[in-house]
Order: sequence, then structure tokens, then C-alpha cells
Amino acid sequence: MHTFRRTIVLLLAVAVVVCGCSAVGKAPPELDLEAKQLVPPEGKALVYIVRPSDFGRSVKFKVTCDGEYIGATGGSRFIYAVLEPGSHLFISKAENASELAIVLEAGKTYYLEQKVQMGLLKARNKLARIEDEEGRKKLESCVLSNDMGTQ
Repeated sequence: MHTFRRTIVLLLAVAVVVCGCSAVGKAPPELDLEAKQLVPPEGKALVYIVRPSDFGRSVKFKVTCDGEYIGATGGSRFIYAVLEPGSHLFISKAENASELAIVLEAGKTYYLEQKVQMGLLKARNKLARIEDEEGRKKLESCVLSNDMGTQ
């Protein structure tokens, strides 16, 4: 009976970890539309981080750039950042941390995808740069996250 209790406690702990991750909500439709039509401001670069997969949708993937919080995605969500040109390090955190170093040019738009993978307790991710055409398509399939850092 003692082993049975341990098993139940372990299962409950796993359920709390897995279910305790709150889903990332949607931003209002007008903000979503506005965000999808952005162009980089003079002297800046625009970076979209898309998570088109709905797999592990309730698990937040938090994103930082050079240590600054950008926001978090859930399934079928995206976030964005307007940044200075130059070298930057993006980190996407789920069960793991995926890093992507990239050099940004002023006036350009970049698309990064959070590729979702099966993890031990929750979803894992891999951050990758994708081509513009693919990025625009994946952006259209997503909705702006309501968890955006300060811009």
C-alpha cells in the first residue's frame, strides 16, 4: 500500500507540473492584425517569433533576446520584437532552452520558428530561423500572444 501512495503522489505531482502551465491567451483581433502588418522602423529590424504548432499548446515558451524578456507563446501564437541592428542571442525556454544567435540588419524582417518536440514532462522546443515566404505563411496561421514584454 505504501508504494501505491507514492505512485499516486508522483502522478499528482506530474499532473500539477503539466497542467499548472497556464495557456497563453490571444491579443485582441485589432492588435493581431496591426502586428501582422508591421514594417521595421527606420534604423531597426523586426523579428517575429512564431509557434504554428498546436502540439503542447498550453505550455508557455518564454523568449528572451540578449537577456531581455520579449514574451511567451502558446500553441498557434506569435510574438515580435523591434531591435537594433547587430548581433543578438535569442533564447526560447520550455522544458529545455534553445538558443539562436543571429545578426540583424536595419530595415529587414526576420522570422524565427519555435519547433515543438515531445519532452519528458512537458513540451521541448528548438528555435530556428526560417525563410521569409515560409515565415509569412506561418505568421498568418498564428494569433498574437497576449503575453508580450514591453517594447
